[in-house]
Amino acid sequence: MDAWSDILAGLLMMGGMVVAAFLAGFVAGRRRLLAPADSPARAARLRRICFWGLVVGLPGGALMAAGTVGPLGARWQIPAFILGMLTAPALSAAYASGLLLWFTTPRGARLAARLAPAGRMALTNYLAQSLVMALVLTGYGAALYGRVGAAAVLGGALLFYGCQLAASARLMRRHRLGPVERLLRTVTLWGRPTPRA
Repeated sequence: MDAWSDILAGLLMMGGMVVAAFLAGFVAGRRRLLAPADSPARAARLRRICFWGLVVGLPGGALMAAGTVGPLGARWQIPAFILGMLTAPALSAAYASGLLLWFTTPRGARLAARLAPAGRMALTNYLAQSLVMALVLTGYGAALYGRVGAAAVLGGALLFYGCQLAASARLMRRHRLGPVERLLRTVTLWGRPTPRA
């Protein structure tokens, strides 16, 4: 019974954080806080977001790491975790704004063009990654968790992501939406998407 109470508490805590993250992203999107740096004013705003996000987020992330898997004692684990979770959105905003600024450079623009097709079908790719990794690592499939080293897992994940980038580019040349995105659009609009979807 104790395990169920821990699961429920974790679900409520993580569920609340996920809802808060969705709402924060919604507000940021509506206010176009992370709009592309296509003007000097937007570039300056992205630089400010990146700077303050790092100032707030990096210490929180470092303390979270030190408290959960680092040198701090067990009594720091929960406070460090909470502080890390509270400052994580600032660090995420710093990463996003830094990438948007980098994507305005020639080298960054080339990378953005290669990643764009996978981004257009992000939900399909995310679900495919979850399914494949679950089948490879858990008891539902090959049960390789704990039996292969971290380098093999990382190499396999990078190889799979490279395959997803190639498949996404090919699919997005012929379609406007990925398979899961098309299904989601159909369900939310109660009808079929446009013909090229």
